Amino acid sequence: MADSRDPKDQTGKFAEDPDRQTPQTPAPTPQAQDFLSEEEVETHKDNGHYEVVSDIKVGHAKVPTFLKFVYAILAVWALYYALFAKPIEDQMQAAPATEPSVEVGADAFATSCAACHNTTAERKIGPGLAGAYERLGDDGLKEVLHNGRPDKGMPAPPSLGLDDKQVESLFLYIKTLK
Repeated sequence: MADSRDPKDQTGKFAEDPDRQTPQTPAPTPQAQDFLSEEEVETHKDNGHYEVVSDIKVGHAKVPTFLKFVYAILAVWALYYALFAKPIEDQMQAAPATEPSVEVGADAFATSCAACHNTTAERKIGPGLAGAYERLGDDGLKEVLHNGRPDKGMPAPPSLGLDDKQVESLFLYIKTLK
């Protein structure tokens, strides 16, 4: 018996030249017709946009021209981004100080210390810094600012990216907190 899928078979559905065939979508089943509108039931003519290969309908869709331009622009942007993009510095760094001052100390406190310490006596993660100068004195406060308190979980401010001038400014700022 001859295979109906054989394009050389002159008795089956490929009796004509397969390159010139325009396959038609079969009519919907009676059950499907119950759920479809009149427009959806009409026989679909694919006008040569499909080819049947081994009884499987294969479509030949073209990529729209505007999408080709979009893809080209995205490719150029991606190449530019890959070559020239610089990483974003996620950590906030305190501005380097030229002269130690209370204002620079307030900025350094806001960027490096305010997450754990209040400027009042109220406790956050660490103690509030109001009155810290009176409790620790010059030497005690400078030691904490240079070495931190590792036993209590406080890192040294220089390890947070503060230079010596900023640490000195931080000392002047904490002295003003009462």
